[in-house]
Amino acid sequence: MGARRRVGEAARTSFVSASRPKSELQSVTERCAGCSLLTEGGTAGCRKLFEELCAREWDNPISYRVHRMMVDAYCLQHPDEYCATAKSFAAHLTGMCCAIEHKSHPNVLRAVQQWLSGKAAVEKPPLPARRGELTLMQVYREQDPVPQMLAVNRWAQSTWNAYSALHPLARKWIEQAMERPASARRGPATSAR
Repeated sequence: MGARRRVGEAARTSFVSASRPKSELQSVTERCAGCSLLTEGGTAGCRKLFEELCAREWDNPISYRVHRMMVDAYCLQHPDEYCATAKSFAAHLTGMCCAIEHKSHPNVLRAVQQWLSGKAAVEKPPLPARRGELTLMQVYREQDPVPQMLAVNRWAQSTWNAYSALHPLARKWIEQAMERPASARRGPATSAR
């Protein structure tokens, strides 16, 4: 167990330190441009906290569903960087819709992923100015897996609520993805041996 913890800590340290040079973080407390979190370094500091949160998964792996909700919530709260294209926005909005309304059903996630990997015609709509009452800080403060999972759920729900005007669009995109013929969703057929 001790060796595993050291490996996890080493991986986390190298992941975080390799992701952003310390010089990019300012020592001034500022608001993040995406989620409005007041933190050291503003937007860069917020990104650093998210990267540290992701790196914690080396020690306490959480389910794919929870991880996906965490990533989608962060990206929807920071759309200038993570939802720059219509397809990247559609991926995160439909991912959040799938998590909240479809309990992250793998068939729905797969259909949306394959639909977006194809020639899906999507346009990026105007985004809400406020992107949720909660931020990653509610998750970051939790050290134990169960409270952290509950905090991710609250954060994701808060973010989803902020995008309420776009819920019909997310549902429409999921419906379009699910309407594709099953053969188109499975990909190219493989020959049996």
